[in-house]
Amino acid sequence: MDSVTHLAAGLLTAQALRPAFTRTGSTARGLTLLCIAAANLPDLDSVAGWFGPESYLLHHRGLTHSIFALPLLALMLAWAGRRLGAGLTLRQGFLASALALATHLFLDAATAFGTQLLAPFSDARVSFEGVFIVDPGFTASLLLLALAGRLAPRLTLRTALAGLALLIAYPLAGNAVRLGMQARYEALLHERGTVYDRVTLAPDALSPWYWKVMLESGPELTLTTADIRDPSRPYPVLRLRKAERAELLRLGEQASIFRTFAWFAEHPAEYPDTSGPGGLVARRFVEAVFVNSGPVMGKIFKARPAFAEFTAYTDAHGRLVSWSDWRGRTYAVPETGAGPDPAHAARP
Repeated sequence: MDSVTHLAAGLLTAQALRPAFTRTGSTARGLTLLCIAAANLPDLDSVAGWFGPESYLLHHRGLTHSIFALPLLALMLAWAGRRLGAGLTLRQGFLASALALATHLFLDAATAFGTQLLAPFSDARVSFEGVFIVDPGFTASLLLLALAGRLAPRLTLRTALAGLALLIAYPLAGNAVRLGMQARYEALLHERGTVYDRVTLAPDALSPWYWKVMLESGPELTLTTADIRDPSRPYPVLRLRKAERAELLRLGEQASIFRTFAWFAEHPAEYPDTSGPGGLVARRFVEAVFVNSGPVMGKIFKARPAFAEFTAYTDAHGRLVSWSDWRGRTYAVPETGAGPDPAHAARP
């Protein structure tokens, strides 16, 4: 989720804990700042992006988002809070930090990107896809409840608990709606006599109103939109082809980013080949769930590359010459290739 939503979660956590802490004689000074810091701390791993797109895919939402790292991070924050003059006991600081950190992990696991909750023991990304990465209505509701608690001190505990309940219930409800929409869409495909291998729905901008539909049939992967009012309502269709993981691994022997992409992508897809510079073949690979094909994201971003989109430039013999990332940066590939990343294996 975005940092504003995490900030709101930190505010609500502090408001919910303050009455209990002050009843013990604690001043609870610095509680709000501590919870805000904890609610946003896991995203410090975003600095991995400074070292390139492969580092970002591998390490963002990695160790700092792990349930095993949470107690250590909470203890560090509690100790730092005490050293900086927070009016909290070490136990109170630990509890506040742990709860705020937990809200971050939960919110991130509710999105399509997924979270390595079991790092470093597993690099599997957990995701139940109940909410889009940015949900203005959800975020505004959390902020309004936090503001209400600030303006009406007598209601602070109630509004904070209501906000935290919403923080948990909304993504879970979104996941339930997604599963229901998927069942409705599968029934629609059955009525139409459509033959397919797999259909998957994921939150799109303005979900639960809009849902991204990924329909796999043979070598083709079709993207479209499902409307909660009427799943049969027609929307633009984008036809891609499924990216073969074996081919991504072959390219990964020359540039490890493609091996990492094969591990990262749940729905790896490829656009039709086009001509690249110098007579090379341009092959655009993308994680289908991030393609800006919906009615909202399509209008905002139009033809701009999607997140986690990579273009491989190959010669007539299929050798990788260079590649570019979704930010438009191009990287040359040595004649011998960069070699595969041994730390991550592609999904079977």
